[in-house]
Amino acid sequence: MVIFNTQGIVLRTSRYSENDVILTIFTRNLGKVSAIAKGAKRNKSALLPSAQLFAYSNFTLKKQRGMYRVSQSEIIKSFYDISYDIDAFSYASYISRLVENSLLENQTNRKLFNLIVKTMYLLSQKDVDKEFITAAFELKFSDCMGFRPITDRCSVCGDESDQRAIFNIEEGGMLCKKCAENFSGNIRLDATTRKLMNYILSNEIETVSRAKVNKVLTKELSKLMKQYLTAYVSNLNMKSLNILDDLHKF
Repeated sequence: MVIFNTQGIVLRTSRYSENDVILTIFTRNLGKVSAIAKGAKRNKSALLPSAQLFAYSNFTLKKQRGMYRVSQSEIIKSFYDISYDIDAFSYASYISRLVENSLLENQTNRKLFNLIVKTMYLLSQKDVDKEFITAAFELKFSDCMGFRPITDRCSVCGDESDQRAIFNIEEGGMLCKKCAENFSGNIRLDATTRKLMNYILSNEIETVSRAKVNKVLTKELSKLMKQYLTAYVSNLNMKSLNILDDLHKF
């Protein structure tokens, strides 16, 4: 038996039996792991607070015969307030699935771990633009995962002087006027959106969250990032966002 102590955030919960649950946890030290929390559904269980979706905790995990078991946990931040806000819950659920589906078991990524914890904190606040925070997360997520779009120069020839906002998903970033003529599927963006992307990639998400961004730019960035991630991420699950869009129509 091997014992591990690590911080982690719960990405998914699945009932295993009446009182036991299987947690998918993104941990700081072990990456993504599945762990059984025995008795966690009992009202008086010490594991109950840390066995909730989005819970950020210190976990003690015991590994035996290839399976992790939560033996102890101490909640750091429950992010329980997210559950009371349909927008926050939908965006947080989307982000959790995005991270879960993009990581292999035991694949560590501390930069991404720090990003998701900070993003969940922001989504739990009432005075932030949650759609913009999610779009900023998507852009920074692409950086954490190794397919950061090139936004400060032409992704083909490297020209930095042409600051037109022409984006090509297959080429992984912006194009200058000359290179753009050689490719199809170009997406013309507002010039401010290009500057916004550079700003997001150059700053921590807490700093980014304080920017005052109008809805038109937020929508353009959000749409672009969905297209970009669809091309670079397998099994992109946007079900929670689709439900949110349907609710906003009423």
